[in-house]
Amino acid sequence: MSGITHVALVDDHRLFREGLAALLSAAPTIRVVAHGARPSVVLDSPEAAAIDVLLLDVELDGPPARTTIATVRRTHPHIRVVVLTMHRDAVLRRALLDAGAVDFVTKDTPSRELVDRIVRATRTDAAPVTFPVDLVSGARAGTPLSDRELEVLRLVAAARSNAEIAAELGLATGTVKRHVYNVYRKLDVGTRVAAITAATRLGLLG
Repeated sequence: MSGITHVALVDDHRLFREGLAALLSAAPTIRVVAHGARPSVVLDSPEAAAIDVLLLDVELDGPPARTTIATVRRTHPHIRVVVLTMHRDAVLRRALLDAGAVDFVTKDTPSRELVDRIVRATRTDAAPVTFPVDLVSGARAGTPLSDRELEVLRLVAAARSNAEIAAELGLATGTVKRHVYNVYRKLDVGTRVAAITAATRLGLLG
């Protein structure tokens, strides 16, 4: 049947996944052909060749979402990846769009809009639909961390104090504080725990 967008869902919450599959299947322009808790479950299935759009959750066990997106774009170039997440995070959005996702949709999006955006994702000229950025400016969103900032971030994740990080890297404590501040600013966070959580979502600690 022409005019049908074939969709696969990847989300590790089964109830949400099955509910979303039922909701989308009610739309005359969409057919859900596969769903699972892991990308491999969907992409290794016999239905993979029919998939037009892959709806991908961010927080899954295994490789970070940006790695999965890049892999899908390389191994299944016919599939358009749409991120579907609970996070309204401009840094994460920028990173995943840069990795090859065609849209970034939050889970509080109305169902009619979600259907429209799934169908829209199949258009070759479709630009991502943006959401209002609440916490981070466009100039800061997606700013990459420097190699030194990544070093500091990994030591922060290892529960090292600023003084311990300074001693290990041969830096002044004030320099370490400046690097930690830059990490907070670029990831749009205000605490070490939040920085580690954001960095994990982005795959920076792998």
